Amino acid sequence: MRNRQFAEDARALVRTAQERARTLGHPGIGSEHLLFAVANAPTRVGEVAREYGLTPDGVATQTDRLLARPRRAFDNVDAEALAAIGIDLDAVREALETNFGPIPPPWPRTRRPRLPGHLPITGRARSCLRAAVTEAGRRGVSPAGASHLGAVVVGTSGGMVPPILSALGISAPALRTALLERTW
Repeated sequence: MRNRQFAEDARALVRTAQERARTLGHPGIGSEHLLFAVANAPTRVGEVAREYGLTPDGVATQTDRLLARPRRAFDNVDAEALAAIGIDLDAVREALETNFGPIPPPWPRTRRPRLPGHLPITGRARSCLRAAVTEAGRRGVSPAGASHLGAVVVGTSGGMVPPILSALGISAPALRTALLERTW
């Protein structure tokens, strides 16, 4: 990433995120890869993140856990709520599979061929990069640094970052504030 809107430390985070995505065989750089890069950073940003409990191993473990979940129809359905009104979710699933065959995942996870060079950046990760530039601008700083990118990534409201932070028992607002205040 050679964008002049980002300081070298922020570009280093993106390179680490790309290496992580490649290692996992993922087709692009997502916000979870950026979160790993923040936790893994050898700079003050990484030190502060680790003080709050955000470790590379923790992010890796939770990312693996979230990606390994079974992705089948009815996974997000509240079986207890349906049972309260007399519907047995397992019986419904079994009847459907008996009559129509196995229920495929809601979206197939296929591997794309690996191309040399940079991996694409997902929409959510791209939004984080844009927001980091905005955050730096609000603070009268240019280019955006790792502290801005880290703060935006931990503060993101969608994707895999919130459940990873939650599983690790980390307060996103507290970590975001610490990254902005203690890493300048």
